Formats: sequence, structure tokens, C-alpha cells
Amino acid sequence: MIATKTERPGRRVRRLRSQRDLLELDIRREVKQFRRDGLSERKIAALVEVSQPTIHKMLEVADKDLDPLEGFKGATPLEICQRYEAGEFGREELVDQLVRFPYAKGGKTDGYDSLIVDPPGTWSEVAQAVDRGLIDEDVYEDVFNRRHGL
Repeated sequence: MIATKTERPGRRVRRLRSQRDLLELDIRREVKQFRRDGLSERKIAALVEVSQPTIHKMLEVADKDLDPLEGFKGATPLEICQRYEAGEFGREELVDQLVRFPYAKGGKTDGYDSLIVDPPGTWSEVAQAVDRGLIDEDVYEDVFNRRHGL
């Protein structure tokens, strides 16, 4: 399928990748919840019809996954933007979520070099979402203006 003039090239593939990545994340979160509920890896494996070693590997990865914040569609602004790109909700809800999100403070340099690594949940993820084509400049500007009372 060729992109239309209003659609950036590769958008369909990006959307499908977002859907796949989010589906894998959701599966890991469900498996992690089973463990929190006290189920053994063997019991979880039986419930979801995969091997116990697969569950073990899944849980190792899931331990690094952040949980969604209460009242939000994701754990970070980037995840919220990915879920929007995947078609899980509309622009109005996206803007609302990004305006209300409790952003983390950005990273700082060590004083010797200019390398800054931001922790998860910073405003830089919204800019990254624009760069990755998950949201457009209009969304970025709308969220920025609302957050700053402009």
C-alpha cells in the first residue's frame, strides 16, 4: 500500500509495529500480574499455554517494564503516544493525557561532558514522539501551550 499525500511514508508499518510492541507489553504486564497474584511460573505457563521457560524469560523482561500510571493509558508519555498511534484512542484523549501527565525532571550532565540521558517519563519523550511520527507538531504545540497556560 502506497502512502497518500496526507500520510507520511511508512505510517502503516509504524502503526503495525506500535500495535505489536504494545501487545507484547500488555502480555508481559498480564503475566506479571499473575505472578503478583501468587501464581507460580508453571501455573502461569499452563494458563497461557506456553512453556515455563518462556514465562520465566517473559517475567525477566516484565520486571523492567513500568506499570501504567493510575488514570493514564501508559507508563510514560512515549507509551501514551504509541497507543495513540496504534489507534487505541483519539486525539482529544491524547492531548488530555499528555497535558495532565506528571512529567519527571530531565537528566543533567555530570559537569564534564554534554551527554544527558533523561529518565523515563520526561517531556523529551513527547519531542521524541514527534520525531518518530507518532504524533504531529500540532499535537505537540497544543499540549505545550496548555501545559504552560498559553
